[in-house]
Formats: sequence, structure tokens, C-alpha cells
Amino acid sequence: MERFLTIGGLVNWCGKDRQTSYSRNLIKIVEEKKALINLLELLEEVNPCGQEYYVYEDIILITYHNKLNLLSFHKDLKFKVGTRMIGLPISISQSGVWACDEEDAEVRKKVLEALTTLKGLTVVLNSDIEFPGQNRTLSNFVFENRFTSFDQYLQAMRSSYRRHLIIALRKGEDLSFKQVSPGHFTKQHYQLYQSIMKRADYPLEVLSPEFFSRYPSEVFETRDSTGRLLAFVQMKGLGDTLQFMFCGFEREGYATGRQWDSALLYQNMLLFIIRYGIEKGYKRINMGQTSAETKLKLGCVEEKKYLYARHTNPFIDGVLRRFSGRFSDKGYSTRHRVFKVDEYLIGKGGPV
Repeated sequence: MERFLTIGGLVNWCGKDRQTSYSRNLIKIVEEKKALINLLELLEEVNPCGQEYYVYEDIILITYHNKLNLLSFHKDLKFKVGTRMIGLPISISQSGVWACDEEDAEVRKKVLEALTTLKGLTVVLNSDIEFPGQNRTLSNFVFENRFTSFDQYLQAMRSSYRRHLIIALRKGEDLSFKQVSPGHFTKQHYQLYQSIMKRADYPLEVLSPEFFSRYPSEVFETRDSTGRLLAFVQMKGLGDTLQFMFCGFEREGYATGRQWDSALLYQNMLLFIIRYGIEKGYKRINMGQTSAETKLKLGCVEEKKYLYARHTNPFIDGVLRRFSGRFSDKGYSTRHRVFKVDEYLIGKGGPV
């Protein structure tokens, strides 16, 4: 297995002329992941956290180091240990396992083989494929866009869901959304992001202000009728997908003639992201891994994400196997039928 300390070193190695059966697949992966590679290059500067990159046969593993609370899915319980994470060193849902068009079973086999060479505790995070134990991390929520306008989206909803959103939009009529360039991301914006991270249930990486001021993305600030800054959202177009990356707002709300309900504010922020994605013609809007109920009621679909933990010490690894179910997220069990017709008919161009 080849190891690299920079993503640039890995990319250069993959591009060398080598007569192996895996070279073509590695080059294809690198070409498909250009946008994420650019992100990783920036993160090496603004969020250094022991990033390492591995190539095993024709798969690429993106890793970093962190103190992980193995009992994060159990309230008030903590057990933090130094961990190598296989995932992106930023709190978005993309997997750190990069592979070509292979069957899940083949990718799983290669990852498990690669893990035997990594010392200590390694956790595969946000995997798209299941591993032994079938442990889940937070699900991802995706809005599959088949609409040409925001109004068409609302009209496609069952009346109860539509009524709820229209009420939220009316209550949020005083909100304004204005795009700001990354270079104008201020200390006040960053304090709103810090507020989110301080109350996050499963915090991993806290980014520096430099990330927001340097990463080329679409940032919109939210202000009330008095002009007071309430929140911001950060998005990034990745091919045909709009990625909701980060946001910031205070839980308490603001008293500026009226008290803002933070839940109402957040709902209007999510609706703005959906409206923006529809108007820009994105096929998918990746809404992230939190607030399951709220996002499902907006019409998102759930994408299950998995995790797998392994330790090179046989005894510790045995303990992990025995108690692995305690590391798993229990998920959100309620099913919401948001749209009037079956998703299959909408996806195939049926009536909305």
C-alpha cells in the first residue's frame, strides 16, 4: 500500500506512466474527484489534522487523525480515543473511500484488506457501503430535483406539508438573503458558525475563519427587516449537485422588534437552498446529515451512511466487534409521504 502526506503527491503518483492493471482506474478516480481534491489541498493549509492518503490496488483512502468519542450516539456518555478516520477532514457527507465502478463487495474486500496494514484504531466514516456489523452513522439527506420552479415544487406537495411551508415562508417574509463573496466573510459571520459547532451533537472538525474566506463557494447572509445579521448559509456546486456545506445562526434568536424563532429561521434557510438549487437547475441538492425530520418533510430522501471500526490489537478489536452495535446511529423511523404522487412517477416524468 502506498502512503502520501499530501493529496498533490498522491495525484502526481497516480499520473505517472505505470503498466499496472490498476493505473487506469486510479487516473479515472482522480479526474472525477478534481473538485474534492482542490478542497483537500486547501484543508491541508487551513485545517491540518494529520492528513494521510493511501492507495491500495485501485482504491484511494482519504484519512486524518482526531479524538473520536466512540459513544457519541449515547447522550452524556464519552469515550474519546485517538483515531485514524477514513473520511474527508471536513464535516460533509462524502466518503473517504474513493473507488472506480466496482461492486460493493469488491470495494469492501479491498478496504478490509487495507485496514489490516494500518496501526491502532481506524474508523471508516460516512461509507456508502455496509461493512461487517452494519453499523450506521448519521444518514445523508438529498433533494432529488425534478422541478423547473419553486412554485412547481410547492404545488407537487400534499396539502398538509405545503400548508406548513407556506406558513413558514409567510412568517419569514421579512428575511432577506444576499450573496457575499468569500473575501467578505467577517468575524460576525464566523461567530454564527461557532455557535452552531458549540451545540453540535457530533462535532468532529471546527474550521478556521481562513477556510471560509478562501474557499470558492456561494455564501448568502440572512438579515431581518432592520438589517441585522441573523445567519448565513454556504453552498458549493459540484457538477450537477449543489452541496449545502455549512451555516451559522444563534439558537436564541434576536429581539429587534420581534423575536425570531430559530427553528423558523432555519426552515427558511433550507427552503432558500432548495429554491436556489431549483432555479440554478441542479439535479441534486445534498442537504447534509442533520435535522432528519425537517429535511424529510421538505421532500428529501434518505441515503444511509455506514461506519466501521477496526483495531490492530486483537483484544481491543474483539471488544469493538462485541459492542459495535452501541456505536450505531438509530436513525429516524417515521416515513413521510410529502408529494402527491409516487416518487417513481415523479422521477420518470409523471404528473406532479
